[in-house]
Amino acid sequence: MLKAGFTGARACFLALAASLLGVAMLAAPAVAGGTSTCSSTGKCLFGVAVSPSNPAAGTSTSFSFTIKNEASYQQLGSVKISAPTGFMITSASGAASFTSSSAMFLNLSLAPSASTILTVTATVPCGSGSYQWGIQAKQSSDFSGYGNFQLDPGSAGNLSGTFTGTCTFQPCPPSTPCSASASSATTAGTVTTTSPASGDSIATGMESINSSFNYSCPTYTSVADVFGFSVFSAGGVPQPIPLTVTIRIDKSLVKSSGHPGASSWQICYASTTQFTAVPHTSGTATIGGVTYNTGLLPDCPCGSGEPCVQSRHKNNAGDVIVTFSALGDPFGHP
Repeated sequence: MLKAGFTGARACFLALAASLLGVAMLAAPAVAGGTSTCSSTGKCLFGVAVSPSNPAAGTSTSFSFTIKNEASYQQLGSVKISAPTGFMITSASGAASFTSSSAMFLNLSLAPSASTILTVTATVPCGSGSYQWGIQAKQSSDFSGYGNFQLDPGSAGNLSGTFTGTCTFQPCPPSTPCSASASSATTAGTVTTTSPASGDSIATGMESINSSFNYSCPTYTSVADVFGFSVFSAGGVPQPIPLTVTIRIDKSLVKSSGHPGASSWQICYASTTQFTAVPHTSGTATIGGVTYNTGLLPDCPCGSGEPCVQSRHKNNAGDVIVTFSALGDPFGHP
């Protein structure tokens, strides 16, 4: 979610020393012809807010950067966004160019007091703690010349965030079936792909039902923990390849769940991609600051390539085993 809003539009500082002291200064009047008051020594401010600020570890996440030109007279022409350590940029809508570590937005022509939203999609690593984006802005439309815009100190904290949840990466040998697992005290999940490409890895994580990862589907009460999983390419892009997922719910939880029979267990699925759900169970949920489509998975067979439940049964220990097919970068919640 967006952090606290921007401070009001600020005047250009007459001198860098004054800005360091935090003294509010009125900008000098513009000279004839509208010459900018921003210079290498008298800088203009811009504000920024980033959403989400708590992305889920091991997921591909779309980040929105709201940029506000707080200068009194000067247009803001270009912005460079740099990814935190371990993040991998995979796309940047409207950017002139991007690499895995940065994205360049040119020809913005952002007028004084105006705002714009820049979008960067990045793979979030399996990490913990905090991280920080980097950002620079210039009045030139091609990001040339000196940096006569500086970040408003009041919004500098908006570039920081914290990871939500935990995960692990399992590198996959090419063209060989690859599996990865995650578990908690009551729930265990395993995801398998039969056709990984060179450099692919599987990210997996099991998150508590009491955490911010918890979500629900109409007509069904989920009681197990949330299993997150995805296959990423070497470039950090989620791969839409078929996955087989098996979730085991411990006997103790099955007994206390209120639906002890294996046939009554469903998968409340969450995906950033639309999918066919059991009628009247579709919805949305925000997980790690990202909006997901949700719904109960129908039983197989179903439409070609659609996620669906393949089987349900109990093992000799009394645990419930649910197997389903999946695609992309989803969550499964029994």
